[in-house]
Amino acid sequence: MISPQNLGTPLSSDELLRLEDFLVSSRTSDNAMSIDMLDGYLTAVAVGPDTLLPDQWLPYVWGLEDDAPPEFASEDEAGEIMGLLLRHMNSIVRLFIENPDSFLPLYERCSFEEESDRDLAAESWAYAFAMGIELSRESWRPLFDDDEAYGLLLPIFIVGGIGDEWDRIGDDETGEWRDALPEAVVGIYEYWVARQAEDGE
Repeated sequence: MISPQNLGTPLSSDELLRLEDFLVSSRTSDNAMSIDMLDGYLTAVAVGPDTLLPDQWLPYVWGLEDDAPPEFASEDEAGEIMGLLLRHMNSIVRLFIENPDSFLPLYERCSFEEESDRDLAAESWAYAFAMGIELSRESWRPLFDDDEAYGLLLPIFIVGGIGDEWDRIGDDETGEWRDALPEAVVGIYEYWVARQAEDGE
């Protein structure tokens, strides 16, 4: 059982592999998130304007609304996987509270055999970040309506291939936007922190 004391401990490489193996196993839906999607999705939840409970974000980890829930081999496995999910979520939250400038998406902390694999991981990450926004789209609206701050979302939309307007962007330019993505996510976090501070005055 996971104690409250280590719920914010980042997952080790082995634990990330364990979680990834379960997400892509035959015991989850074909629409379940990959580990890169999960990281992008939970990052959006962590840096966004609302505090969302697990029962608000967890269902989409397993797929679409009409997909079957995961099949756990036992209660112990269910507890293990849920613990890994919660720890990964909480570790992202903790990082942004303690040292946001150190943030890197998961795909930037991994090695890939082919550059095309990294590109796909980055696209999956950014696409899932946008899915996280949709969980509380109305609360995110001030950022969309802010002409200056809206630019923080562009690396996510371009890297994630969200919207037809990015179809003509070449690989080199997409790579530049990918490089800009971590700083943009930190900017999004700081945007909401500043707004919440203003609202608290």
